Amino acid sequence: MKTTDAAPSQPTNISANWRPTSSDQKHYPHFDAPLKLSEIRKIVNDPQKVAQNAFFPLIEYTKSWQPFRTPKSKKKPKKKIRKIRYAARRDAYIYARYRRILSPLYEKRLEKLKITEVPIAYRKIPNLNGKGKCNVDFANDVFEFISHLKNCTVITLDISKFFDSLDHQRIEKIWRSLLNVEKLPNDHLAVFNSITKYRWVDKKKAYERLGYFGKKKSKTGALIDGFLNSYKDMPKQLCKPSVFREKISGKGPVPSIINKNSNAYGIPQGTPISDLIANMYMLDFDCFLKKIATQHGGRSYRYSDDILIVLDTLDIDLANRIEDDIIKSISSFGVEIKINKNKSSIHRFKKNYKDKILCECVRGSGKNGLEYLGFRFDGQKVFLRDLTLANLRRKLTSSAYAFSSKHKKRYASKNQHELTDMFNFDLFFQKFMKVQDFDKNQSVKNWTFWTYARRASETFGSKGSPIFKQLKFFKPDTKRIIEQQLSK
Repeated sequence: MKTTDAAPSQPTNISANWRPTSSDQKHYPHFDAPLKLSEIRKIVNDPQKVAQNAFFPLIEYTKSWQPFRTPKSKKKPKKKIRKIRYAARRDAYIYARYRRILSPLYEKRLEKLKITEVPIAYRKIPNLNGKGKCNVDFANDVFEFISHLKNCTVITLDISKFFDSLDHQRIEKIWRSLLNVEKLPNDHLAVFNSITKYRWVDKKKAYERLGYFGKKKSKTGALIDGFLNSYKDMPKQLCKPSVFREKISGKGPVPSIINKNSNAYGIPQGTPISDLIANMYMLDFDCFLKKIATQHGGRSYRYSDDILIVLDTLDIDLANRIEDDIIKSISSFGVEIKINKNKSSIHRFKKNYKDKILCECVRGSGKNGLEYLGFRFDGQKVFLRDLTLANLRRKLTSSAYAFSSKHKKRYASKNQHELTDMFNFDLFFQKFMKVQDFDKNQSVKNWTFWTYARRASETFGSKGSPIFKQLKFFKPDTKRIIEQQLSK
């Protein structure tokens, strides 16, 4: 019997009503009408209403950016492209409600299987101060364990297209197992179907059909494609149901622009329940990872699609065999789910005659140390990854151009010196350096990057002393860019 077949006892509060507050309300534009808190409660806490809910298609847009070339890079990095999909507000509330139902069941299963320390992403894991851990704490846990072992080998692997690879039958089986039922109740089945048989529309196409995207004049007077309304002027409900049917879903004179996932695998990343489903999916695999690590005196960690195993051995042949076993075994968790071999690496940490731990990159990326969750560890010190710094530089530069341009427009009558004197650099760094652009963990969404760096430096202790040195030139460099823009 597989571990996911075990039947947990049902928690007493599984049917307890969720009472969302104003902080849970969502205000972005979508196809559905905004709901009052009382309306949200009535819908999400009524299984019959959930079972009968007509889920809207997700809205999808593409976010792209050009990474900065790191100092040691010879080639220009490939342009990064990420598809973002988000649910209608009403649907998102339902997903959030059912996450609250499934999450405690998942946590109980982790405890039963004794693998609470393996999956570390998308969960509220308290640190020593009782606050939720973020990736800084998770990285520190790994680096501290390596320092404790002194002589060890670390394997890192990456699951390719993780959310897009999850098998629907397996999701449904695990879902039933957590609920301890033979068949999903109608409300859960509706949520399951909406996530596995998800639909989506391209944002620009939908906005064009509704008159919010099209030709407009640029600053030079040329006609360009663009959004015709600013975000603040967009209606919260993009269109009435009749208009949705006529212009979006193909019930009128124009064909439907709704796309459907016809595969037997894949879920959308970004809904309030997607990350929990992904964690649920990996229950057996996480047991497998722990078993391998424990057999060799080590530990295993999985942060979403990032896998890391620390082994209490210096035997590289053994590490290679274990890596091969993981790559072969993961195929039993779904036909589409695979390890991206190009992102795998093996590092060996070894104590020298001076009792210093040195890191050797045996294979893969991270020639200057083990790279994990935005940090690099060389056995003695912790640094911010080059990629993290490059992302920071990209955001700062882009924001500097935008903010200085806005500043010049606002004070068009001022000269260069007056513009510079009036520019609030402190406000700029606070406003345009939110840490969610660098850390997946949403519990730190109100931090600035400097808060993040300070937290990292404090958490890593003496090991983290290089972090602020790495950031030494960012503020003066950004200030110089802004001053140059203001002088034009």
